[in-house]
Amino acid sequence: MGRREETRRRTFDEILTVANRVAEAEGWPAVTIRRIATEIGYSAPVIYQHFENKEAVLHTLLQQGNTELLQRLRGAVAGGTPAHGPHLAATAYLEFVRSQPALYQLMSGAASGAIIDAAARHRAAADVIAFTRHLIQTWAEQATVELVSVEDASDLLWGTLHGLAGIGTLADVGFDRAQQLADQAVAALLGYWSRA
Repeated sequence: MGRREETRRRTFDEILTVANRVAEAEGWPAVTIRRIATEIGYSAPVIYQHFENKEAVLHTLLQQGNTELLQRLRGAVAGGTPAHGPHLAATAYLEFVRSQPALYQLMSGAASGAIIDAAARHRAAADVIAFTRHLIQTWAEQATVELVSVEDASDLLWGTLHGLAGIGTLADVGFDRAQQLADQAVAALLGYWSRA
């Protein structure tokens, strides 16, 4: 990679880092092209060389967030047994949300001032969804459980964790409690599927 390409790549990455940092500190409405430019010491036209508009920045962050979540999920279950895979993934999911709440809001469609349509969010999460389905299928095969629908089971797990992530952000509940509840919820789901 030439020096010019390296500088361009560094600027691209810096734009995304700054946008995410501003969102985490002040919320998505504070993320503007002008604000990003000011934070990194460039003029707005430099930002526009990399991104057409704020929405393009958000879509790229959406992709990166899902890539990071997938890496965390894979890392969490690597080396674990299929029986513990759903529990390990649940812990990793909630830790991701705890560490980057604004990014998670963007990914889940709950970010004010940063609207990304559901179809785009679903496309961005395709690999995470496929991983979750594979995780559930692997658990079912190891536990000799015949699931009516791996897709339904995956959506139930995903929805449960999304709800727990939401209550984890509440000061009177917190993520430690949400983690405890997630462990109970995953055990309950696996138990139900084992008996069904």
